[in-house]
Amino acid sequence: MRRYYPFLIVMIAGLGLMSCQDDTPYYDVRDEYIGDYDVADDCDAFSSDYALTVFKEGNDNEIIFGFPGLYETGYEVVALVTGMKITIPIQQFVVATWPAEVIYEFSGSGALDGDILTVDYQVLTIQNGLIYDDVDCIATMTRVY
Repeated sequence: MRRYYPFLIVMIAGLGLMSCQDDTPYYDVRDEYIGDYDVADDCDAFSSDYALTVFKEGNDNEIIFGFPGLYETGYEVVALVTGMKITIPIQQFVVATWPAEVIYEFSGSGALDGDILTVDYQVLTIQNGLIYDDVDCIATMTRVY
C-alpha cells in the first residue's frame, strides 16, 4: 500500500488542478458593434441617409463596415476595436485606373455609446498621386433591432 501513496497523491493533486480551470466564457468586445445600422452621414458638402451592416471577420480586433460602406462608396472599410472606441487606419481603394488613377483613402475614429456609434472620418480623393478632394464626415449610426 505504501508504494501507491505517491501515485494517489499525484492523482488527487491533478484532480484539484483540473477543477481550478478558468470556466469564464470568452467575450469578444466586437460583438457590441455587430448589427444593422441606420446611418445619418453629415459631410462637408452634403448629407446622406443610408443603412449598412457592421460585421466581424479576421483578426480579433477588426470590424467591417459592410455594403454600401462608409461614404456609400461600396467599399468595406475596416476599423480596429479597442474597448468602446474604434480607429479606422489609413486604407486605400482604387476607384479608377483609366484615364487617370483615382483612389479613395479613408481614416478616422469613433465611439460606441449604447446603440449609437458615432464615426468621425475623412475621405481623401487622390488622383495620379495628388490629393484632389478632402472630405470630413461624421456618421451617426443607430443600431436597428
